[in-house]
Amino acid sequence: MQVIHMGKLLEKVVRKKGFNISELARKLGVNRRTIYNWFGEESISRETMKRIADTIEHDFSNDYKDSNDNPALSTQDPLIKDDEYWKDKYIDLLERYAELLNRQID
Repeated sequence: MQVIHMGKLLEKVVRKKGFNISELARKLGVNRRTIYNWFGEESISRETMKRIADTIEHDFSNDYKDSNDNPALSTQDPLIKDDEYWKDKYIDLLERYAELLNRQID
């Protein structure tokens, strides 16, 4: 059973649709580095993929079989899911903090 590299899939779709990385990052409220980090991730949280899918108006379910048919996409260790959630949360908070600092400097 082939495991889909979610970051590569994301990058393929973003580039195929012709999205500017800076513009996508702005719309998602993250920095460009975060987008590139996602491209390198084998697994991306469902919440993050949903946010991206809504932003770029793309249904990723068409790019791979339903997760019920592919356990590699849906059955992750709960600790890994928890780690991903907190990592995403931490990155989001850091980006918000940096934005606030930049506003104070200006």
